[in-house]
Amino acid sequence: MADRPDPQNHFYLQLRRRFRFLEEWRARRRELARGADLVLRHSPVRGARVGMLVGEEAGVPTRMIDARVLELDPGRRTSVHRHAHDAVIFVLEGRGTTIVDGESFEWEPWDVLHTPAWSWHAHRAAEPARLLAITDAPLLRALHLERVEDAGPVERGFEPLPAEPAEPAGAGSLYEEELRASKRAEEARAGARKITRWREVTLRQSPKGTRTALLVDRSLGFDTSGISLALFEIPPGKAQSKHRHPGEAILYVVRGRGYSVIDGRRYDWSAGDAVIVHQYVWHQHFNADPERPATVIRLHMWESMIEIMQAAMDPVPLYEDDPALAGQDRVWDQATPEAVGEAGPPSGP
Repeated sequence: MADRPDPQNHFYLQLRRRFRFLEEWRARRRELARGADLVLRHSPVRGARVGMLVGEEAGVPTRMIDARVLELDPGRRTSVHRHAHDAVIFVLEGRGTTIVDGESFEWEPWDVLHTPAWSWHAHRAAEPARLLAITDAPLLRALHLERVEDAGPVERGFEPLPAEPAEPAGAGSLYEEELRASKRAEEARAGARKITRWREVTLRQSPKGTRTALLVDRSLGFDTSGISLALFEIPPGKAQSKHRHPGEAILYVVRGRGYSVIDGRRYDWSAGDAVIVHQYVWHQHFNADPERPATVIRLHMWESMIEIMQAAMDPVPLYEDDPALAGQDRVWDQATPEAVGEAGPPSGP
């Protein structure tokens, strides 16, 4: 009996909790979310149809980012709302307008918008619209910081106007400096880039065997919580090179069909599906169509959680490409402009 660990000892309590969490998480996590399984329900408060594609509510749990779909009827405006989580919106179909803290942005298919955390915003569709929203709500919930507020259909304008906080007077203490720093950060987010227009995007060849472009990233002037979005096209019958990295990535299939090999297991996908790549697993994405490209948008949290992880785990290399499978950047030279999708987005996925 003396050799048994004390169940009340904090070391053993923490040890059991950590291993139990990993066991439960590995048993629950999934690598594929089917677009056919997406359930959209009308929200009378939001004024839109909303459904979760990737996230706890969809039975596809994630730890840092999720993906949800909104459908808007033409001429209707959503409620004015704000939330603690950050959101990046990819326009799948339709045209309309989004107001973010009083600033108006018109959008069309394949444009991307950023609605920063705690910004008042609303959407209005000029024609039937379908939006894919990627948020860091799972991370906020894990930290017990998630919060959502809805102001309803404010008729005098898109945005309720909160009171402006007073500027702290004098040099003051650390607290006054924190107030000033917070205001500077808020002003920087307000003045940062909010939209990428697809018609202005140029896809470039990548050594990973794809044509790609960043759509949301701090290098483009965005100031997100760390959410980064890129679009890439896999040429007909080809593959992206094999690699692995920390954190989570969601890959939403905009058009095409193919499959991903994750930790040695194959997952077939088509337009509307989402592939979830979990922490530090080898993975590779293949285009199964010999004639048409596969178009995918990739989303993850490189600029915050991943940088923290890299610093905490240095010198462990967290991002690795398979050297044997890299260097496929010339495959597009053998394809015609029509084959690689130079005509731009179709009318739907």
